[in-house]
Amino acid sequence: MTDKEFEIQFDNMMRRRRDEMREKYNRVLPSGEYIFNRFDKAPYLNCGEGSSIYDSSVVMGDVIVGDKVWIGPYTLLDGSAAELRIGNFVSIDSGVMIYTHDSTKHYVSGGIEPFQKGKVTIGDCTVIGTSTMVGCNVSIGNHCVVGANSFVNKDVPDNTIVAGIPARKIGYVVVAEDGAVEFIYE
Repeated sequence: MTDKEFEIQFDNMMRRRRDEMREKYNRVLPSGEYIFNRFDKAPYLNCGEGSSIYDSSVVMGDVIVGDKVWIGPYTLLDGSAAELRIGNFVSIDSGVMIYTHDSTKHYVSGGIEPFQKGKVTIGDCTVIGTSTMVGCNVSIGNHCVVGANSFVNKDVPDNTIVAGIPARKIGYVVVAEDGAVEFIYE
């Protein structure tokens, strides 16, 4: 097969997959999402059962992902400096960045200060909102909600709602015995 023949076949396949996705879900995605299945990427990375990671997500270093975790498009999971552990039934929304290192003081000091490094943990049944950044050495508890566009630089206790830059407590999560959830805002 010549390069031109391959190009024609590939273009036809991509057009067909785009059309199918648009017809079925009314979505148009980055090209890689038509080629690589997000439910195949998760097992490749040893994630838990039923988890998915979009092809546009970057995963580096020691990242441990539990069961039924949704990791949206354009996310960065950087476990290159320490362990990054994500619990079960977690939503890491589009554009979220999670780091286990911080080089800011290193560069501002002209290289005198070392990189900061630290483990990041996200508990079970937690949502990390769109375009949020989670810094190193942070633990986010179970049943938490982090609002979109937040910067989390401190631990978040179980059942807490935080938002902002830096993220601050704005409420809490009540989970009833029957599993029903209520958000209480302060």
